[in-house]
Amino acid sequence: MIVRHARDSDAEQFESFDLGGSGPWLDEVAEIVAGLVAWRSDPHVAQLDRQVIVAATDGQVVAVAAHERLGRSGGRVWNHHRYLMVTAVRSDQQRTGLARLLVESVLADLASNECESVEWLVHPSNRPSIEFSRNVFPEADETQPPEDDPYVSFALAL
Repeated sequence: MIVRHARDSDAEQFESFDLGGSGPWLDEVAEIVAGLVAWRSDPHVAQLDRQVIVAATDGQVVAVAAHERLGRSGGRVWNHHRYLMVTAVRSDQQRTGLARLLVESVLADLASNECESVEWLVHPSNRPSIEFSRNVFPEADETQPPEDDPYVSFALAL
């Protein structure tokens, strides 16, 4: 398995990425994953330094994570703080530790590039994602958010 930046040629795999079902969380994740190449390449938000990272085995993308510089309304961007937009693992690879491996790889890379914190959004009703965050990042700061604001913040050791 290799962890690498996504390529334009990964778009077809993203569009058919098998999350193993449907439902409010999986449908949203599937929609996000399907559009990752366009999301990454949007010239109107180049200042956000959008990154898409994949784990691939034998040319097949088995997991993906995407992050960008943290920005707020008014156009302010924080160069040393990131927003982890999505982490997804193909259904036949779920519950193998792959999500943890990928997220920890992303966080280690960000820390080595002077990133100070990473935030991500998990809806309070999304129990599997909340449990993942709590199990993998027990030291993360978790608060109840106003709608659509990240509510998990993880400080990276520099």
